[in-house]
Amino acid sequence: MGLLGSRVFADPDPDEPRVLDIQGSDAERAFDALGSETARGILKAIYEQPRTPPEIRGVVGTSLQNVHYHLDRLEGADLIEPAGTGYSEKGNEMTVYAPCNEALVLFAGTDHDRSRFERLLGRVLSLYLLLGTLTIGLALFLRDTAQGGAEVFTMSADTGESAAQAADGVARTTDPALVGLSLTDPAVAFFLGGLVVIAGLAAVWWVRG
Repeated sequence: MGLLGSRVFADPDPDEPRVLDIQGSDAERAFDALGSETARGILKAIYEQPRTPPEIRGVVGTSLQNVHYHLDRLEGADLIEPAGTGYSEKGNEMTVYAPCNEALVLFAGTDHDRSRFERLLGRVLSLYLLLGTLTIGLALFLRDTAQGGAEVFTMSADTGESAAQAADGVARTTDPALVGLSLTDPAVAFFLGGLVVIAGLAAVWWVRG
């Protein structure tokens, strides 16, 4: 069952990462709600993207009644929340569910350490999202540059090299599958370098408290 038109205000804005004390009541409710493999599959599907119950049923492969049962338990544990409205092919209104938080982390330690960890996690996730955005931008820029080079390189056929040979040479050097696996690719190197920097900053922030 698909959706027609647009979803109403279905643009979820999850809160900051949520850290659950492993011995707290919130964690106990989360454990109860996630006690089955089906419930965990539903939460995973919703974290991938906001979905309606029929969409969740299609991903998880269970009955719609079972989906609603677990959705009620997950919502009761403050793990998911209604984030908008969608419509079925027959025009029936359905709730779109999204995560309550950007991330969910179980933590064992003192209250002081938990507070430090919450601040650290928020900073690290923000930097990680920024790094991912910048990496995608760099990769797109490099791809456009490579495509521009391919057009110029193909014109070398006029000087004696066939266009087929030129295109083949460019394909070997700009194939996305090969570039994606190459550690020497600038976008990959940029992303890995960014991860190292983020890890270093996280260590410094944790030590300084």
